[in-house]
Amino acid sequence: MTAISSSCRSGLVRAALLGLGIFQLHGLVEGQEISDSPPPDKFVRRGFARVALIGDYLYIEGGEVSQQVGGQNQQGSRSNYMNSTLSIDMSKSWDAKTVPIRIIDNKISGKPPARSRPAFWTNQQDGSFYVWGGMVSYRRDRVMPKFPELYKFVTDGSGGGKWSIETPSNPDFLRTVYLTELAASAATDETAFIFGGLAGEWTDLTVGWGRTEIATGALAFNMKTKTFEKLGYEETLVGAVAEHIPQFNLGTKKQGVILIMGGYIPEKRVDGNSAIDYSSVSSHLFNNITIFDPETRQMHYQTTTGPTPPGPRREFCLAGFATKEGGYDILLFGGESKREPELDFRYEDAWILSLPGFVWTKAPNMPTQRRADHHCTPAGKRQVISVGGTAPGWREPDPAPQGLMVFDMPSMTWRFNYDADAGDYESPQVIKDWYKNGSLSKVKWSTPILQQVFAPGSFGIPNPDSPDPNSQSSGQGHAIGAIVGGVLGGLAGLLALIAVGIWYFFYRPLKQKQKLPQTGSQEALAAGDKYLYTRTPVNIPLQEAEAGWKPAEVASNHGYAELSVFSPGFGPSPSVSPGPPQYSFRPAGPQSPMEMDGYSERR
Repeated sequence: MTAISSSCRSGLVRAALLGLGIFQLHGLVEGQEISDSPPPDKFVRRGFARVALIGDYLYIEGGEVSQQVGGQNQQGSRSNYMNSTLSIDMSKSWDAKTVPIRIIDNKISGKPPARSRPAFWTNQQDGSFYVWGGMVSYRRDRVMPKFPELYKFVTDGSGGGKWSIETPSNPDFLRTVYLTELAASAATDETAFIFGGLAGEWTDLTVGWGRTEIATGALAFNMKTKTFEKLGYEETLVGAVAEHIPQFNLGTKKQGVILIMGGYIPEKRVDGNSAIDYSSVSSHLFNNITIFDPETRQMHYQTTTGPTPPGPRREFCLAGFATKEGGYDILLFGGESKREPELDFRYEDAWILSLPGFVWTKAPNMPTQRRADHHCTPAGKRQVISVGGTAPGWREPDPAPQGLMVFDMPSMTWRFNYDADAGDYESPQVIKDWYKNGSLSKVKWSTPILQQVFAPGSFGIPNPDSPDPNSQSSGQGHAIGAIVGGVLGGLAGLLALIAVGIWYFFYRPLKQKQKLPQTGSQEALAAGDKYLYTRTPVNIPLQEAEAGWKPAEVASNHGYAELSVFSPGFGPSPSVSPGPPQYSFRPAGPQSPMEMDGYSERR
């Protein structure tokens, strides 16, 4: 019998111990000390975490951290799940190399099981944040609940706080859904929304070994009534990112809007852990933005202006500021592409999307290397704090000290230090010039509804909040105005009747005969009420970028990013208002009796 070498025997023993759970896939050999917040000189990399700024403190929750042990970077799985919640004092200026990071005692706080890439949102009204789902440790002795649980952390105003399980008022609902990862999430002051995601045995014990369930649709959680609700969509969405914009309102309750960007759209369920074939999956690109109305729960779409961030991409970062002029500027940077020819490609570019113009502006690339799986938040009056990021592995040290980067929005500069005394936010000058030059009046709005919400007063649509500059204070002036208004109103009504008649007898039959395409690019036709999507590939203009920046290349045989089309009977009737295309998520494929959609009833 051939002798087995000592190295081979060691490997076999290690494999056997791994199977028994004696070695930890996301741990170190017993006796080697690790920390959720290693000293700066021992820190290697952090990723998959979520961050929230509440009061004067930045909180870091979940994710994984890699560090040096015994003078060497971690081997094996290269990272450890973070078992503590961290906080940074933001009332003072700091340098990323030396800023203290507090480890909140999880015995006092009641820390839930460590998770990566969960759905995450804040409630500034009561100083809390929530965690839903996420990927748990690969350890055999990992702790997972029997049924889904929602976790809530309430801050104490001094960098600490306590965890609790938030029991919904309809607890039986939790038995009908899976916990997911890679979902997009955002919240208004009242309701949180979770879009898409995927589930496996690493997110939810009941999924079963070797299976991946792709969640369809979205969930809503009312933080006041503590009620969960499933929204009636059927699309899938994995790895997208969402951002709540409070300034602009499609409804009457002033809940703002939620922008959803990026991500992939798997068309069917897959077997195996994370076994999505990204080479054949369509995606959301960045030349067409999804706008979700939290009040009506409807989706709208708006094409963008200017050079567009290359895609596809997921696990990038979004953070924004309101402008003095009533707009909103959003920073986007990093992310990964799962498409060939370079799988797990990381981006190093940065962009700013400015509302209401939906105009993209290229910002300087990150001074560090490419990264994804980071998270960011606005801080102070004008800065964005970025935490962590993979590139794509864990062994290579992060050039950002302790994984912290700062982006100053007005000057569009990257830094490794935070200025607590920085002044008020001003849009970058290039964006100011775009609006100053009258470019907003040239935007091609996808629907009249969006035009009136984002640019009232443009193209002859009056702003209801603006006074009439020609109004007169005298009684005679009001009388004349009433007479003229009555005449013009009558003429407008007559013209409206004529237009409706033309539409009914000519356009409506044509539209009914038109065969709706099943796929299309993300570039919506902007003219009139043509709410279909073209089948023409999108030619995204490349912008000038710093040396070394490499956009992701997508092979021509990968197909186009797909969005569904307007569906009769869904949303407003065209005779009332030509509403947006249906945000219809494609079914996840045929189901066996033991399989179910990610947000469907368990059997």
